[in-house]
Order: sequence, then structure tokens, then C-alpha cells
Amino acid sequence: MEGFDSVLGTQRMTLRIPNSITNILKKEADRRDLPLNALITKILFKNVSYDMQVNTLPAVTVSDVLFSRIIDKLDANDLAEIAKEGPDIIKKIFAIQGIDYTLKEVMDKHFVIMGKYCGWYSFNNTGSGENHRLVFETQLGKKWIDFLMLYVTNILESLKIKINSKLVHENVAIFKFTT
Repeated sequence: MEGFDSVLGTQRMTLRIPNSITNILKKEADRRDLPLNALITKILFKNVSYDMQVNTLPAVTVSDVLFSRIIDKLDANDLAEIAKEGPDIIKKIFAIQGIDYTLKEVMDKHFVIMGKYCGWYSFNNTGSGENHRLVFETQLGKKWIDFLMLYVTNILESLKIKINSKLVHENVAIFKFTT
């Protein structure tokens, strides 16, 4: 899959869209106070960056409330066992899509995209240069933040990254490391 961020510029295209969909899109653009073209671009970007990635492997979509309740029912051992599978799943998705399994790609094509579109967390890399500070903020509860800590730790360790510090403060998880 060609990187959508590696090609600059835009291309003018003419598309035929059914009236029923056009009306829905116009209402949504008005609701969001966006030009129709900007809304369609956002929808297409989400489809290319998130939907196509998630649907590479069979996936189930559930509401965040239901997902949070499922996580709350698991014990620490179950959370750890599930979190260990994270790197292998990401590696498989990346392999199918022709994406290298590197820190940059994991941050850009997994952490950012999942945070932006999946609702697991909001993600920010506030580090600079070789110093990284990954910040994950979530509203899905304590068990979820525990799972997220394990999940991200497993991913970073699979990339042979030595984590300098991990911190959880209420609903925020912070990872610091140097590459």
C-alpha cells in the first residue's frame, strides 16, 4: 500500500454520487461546518488509513462502552495474555499491506490511526529527535489503561526498544525512551 502521506498535492476528480448519499453528505458537512469537499476527503482518508487497515484481518466492531465492560471482566493474567498478541497482529497487518514494522510506521500507521479513528485512546508523541515521549489518554477505565500499558509495552519491546520509564496517572499512560 502506497503511503498516503508520501505524495503531496491533490488531484481533481469528477465522481457520480447517488442523490441520497449526496444529501446525507451535505447535511453532515453543514453540521460539522465543513465544505462538502473537505468532508468527503476526511471520509476517504479514514477509509484508506483506518478501515482498510483494520479490515485486513477479520475484525469486530463494538461500542466503547461494551468493549470497556468486556475488559473490566478480565483478570490481570487474561489482560497480559491478550496484550502479548498485539505485536504479532500488527506485524501481520503490516506484512499484508507492505508496511515495514518499524517504530516510525507503528507510530504513524498504528498508534496515530487507532487513536484517531478507533476510540481506544488519544495519542501524542511529544518527544523530539531521538527522545520519545508517547502519551495515551483514554476514558475507558482503569482496566483498559492497564491493558493499554501492557499492549504498548509489548509493541515497543518487540521493536527492541528499551523503555526508560512508564507512568500511569489516572487516565493517561506515558512511555519515555530513546532510540
